Amino acid sequence: MPAKHSVDDISQLIITTWEGDAHDVEFIEAIKNYQKDIQNHPKYINYNEVVDLRKIGSIKLTTGGIKTIGNIASNTDRHDENRKLALIVNSSIAYGLSRMYVTYREFAKSARKEIRIFKNDKEAYEWIGNNS
Repeated sequence: MPAKHSVDDISQLIITTWEGDAHDVEFIEAIKNYQKDIQNHPKYINYNEVVDLRKIGSIKLTTGGIKTIGNIASNTDRHDENRKLALIVNSSIAYGLSRMYVTYREFAKSARKEIRIFKNDKEAYEWIGNNS
């Protein structure tokens, strides 16, 4: 499942659009690559994030996969920064799995990011503080 990233330096926002089928291995690989290539870059440390999951095809994620993704993602949260992550979904299953991700992520001791799930992009961008 490819992830496409764009960076808005003016709004200090990283936007990721996920397309295609969703499988554990691809999600885990994509989050690791994202952290290495984009999120851990010093220039983007204070940037908020939007992840648009509305173009996902079939979803084949396991509970263990979602837990792993949440743990990996929370490991890069900075203790001195309060950043936001907006997840945009358009199906009940994507909402449920996103909710599970948020829950697992919040259990991690290193978790510091405020996360919300939205069903439309307008509300997500309003909450994140941008009008993109």
